[in-house]
Amino acid sequence: MFKPLWSKDIGMFAINRPIEKSCHHKTKFCESTCYNNKLYAAFGHAMNPKDILDENAWQENNSSELARTLSRKRNQTKRVRLMSRGEAFADLNDIDRVENILKDNPDSIFWIPTRSWRNSILWSQVDRLRDYDNVRILASMDPSNTAEDWQQISDLKLSTMFYGDDNLKTTPIGEKFFKCPKTWKHLTGHCGICKAGCFKSNKPVNVYLKQH
Repeated sequence: MFKPLWSKDIGMFAINRPIEKSCHHKTKFCESTCYNNKLYAAFGHAMNPKDILDENAWQENNSSELARTLSRKRNQTKRVRLMSRGEAFADLNDIDRVENILKDNPDSIFWIPTRSWRNSILWSQVDRLRDYDNVRILASMDPSNTAEDWQQISDLKLSTMFYGDDNLKTTPIGEKFFKCPKTWKHLTGHCGICKAGCFKSNKPVNVYLKQH
């Protein structure tokens, strides 16, 4: 059963899965700087049972149960993050899982930062999900990505989410950044109401995150 976590920090529900089972497309930079490493180091014994439950729920893919959870209006449910820990598109089997979620939860927008674009076969299937109105898929980028990587994403007309260097003026191919208000201005919960950046749907945006 899906049990999305309410994240006060980003102002929305988030679904997680284990990073070891899902982060197959990570870069060396991503692996070395992942904030989850600190969580596992500090709370490893508590994290492991949660990871098992999260992955079991993801594999079961009871998207109608998720819809019932998101129908409870105690918190903001118009936006949900996949994933706040782990990768939504670990392999081809995840395409149907995400599609079921999108179909069964049409009133919620699903925000999906991903590195699946690094696998051309997988991305060819992930890309078709952009036809759904209630999804925002962003290519997760870091300083290890080359200008060729950035050009590839630009050609795909895909938004990006960059993290790892606070001193850039533009992307490596000269495109403008949009500074994330939540991370640069320390606005807790702002992701739940932001009208630009990650949630802009009419054109690609290069979202620039400040380092933690």
